[in-house]
Amino acid sequence: MFDLPVATRYHLARAPLAQALAQVRFPLRARLQSLEGVAGLQERLEERFPEMREQQVHEVALVIGPAGPAEAGSGTSRSWVFTSAQGPTLVLAPDSATLSAGSEYEGVEQFGELFATVLQALTEEAGVRTCDRLGVRYLSIAETSPGDPSAWRTWFRPELIGWPGGEVLTNGTSVVASMMQTQLSAPPVGELSGPPVAVQAIVRHGFVPVNSVVPGVPPIVLQNGAYLLDFDLFVPGAQPFEALELTSQFRSLHAQIDKFFRWTLTDTGADHFGLEERT
Repeated sequence: MFDLPVATRYHLARAPLAQALAQVRFPLRARLQSLEGVAGLQERLEERFPEMREQQVHEVALVIGPAGPAEAGSGTSRSWVFTSAQGPTLVLAPDSATLSAGSEYEGVEQFGELFATVLQALTEEAGVRTCDRLGVRYLSIAETSPGDPSAWRTWFRPELIGWPGGEVLTNGTSVVASMMQTQLSAPPVGELSGPPVAVQAIVRHGFVPVNSVVPGVPPIVLQNGAYLLDFDLFVPGAQPFEALELTSQFRSLHAQIDKFFRWTLTDTGADHFGLEERT
């Protein structure tokens, strides 16, 4: 997908990563709506996620017609939130499972291993046989300081920040908000081999103001203005729900995100985030 060299191993002392997410969607499993149906999964995952809570979300369906929008009906969806004291969060719904890590993220090895554990449990305890969608999303928020609100212009490559970060604006003109979105599609060959269909990507980046709400699991409310990097890669086609293969695809998608993020940084940005190359 990205014609860039594979990123060497590195560590960011002040990483802007806000959330790492891995998600699988699958055909509806009605048993996961009930306590009895989810009990086996809870026992299987209890060592990694000792606490489980019920979460209900009120949903409203709208019908759009000549007279404008009209409420057609509403309902409540039931999901389960698995947590540990200092670890990632797992949100389980009857048709999806989302693993989310914020400040507790320790690296792709640990995150991928935990994702594999969840996938295996879904197969053996919930009887999931088909994966309808596999997604990997890494959300980075590089906050600026009130003393230097334009510092983000020097952290990232000119190709990324575009004209809002260039010399077009007059003195006294500030960027209130600027967001770009690009959608990509790449055949499942080479580094992306494995998925049954083309790999898709949605890349969002730009400056967002204080108090902005960034969609995530959970949503993030910004305390300062920040430069946002949102990399979302996914496989939208149905395939067998095989934990080893899905974990392999997760790592392939992450590798694309990893080398793209490394490419975005300038030398100033690398210094700002405390980049350390590792062997």
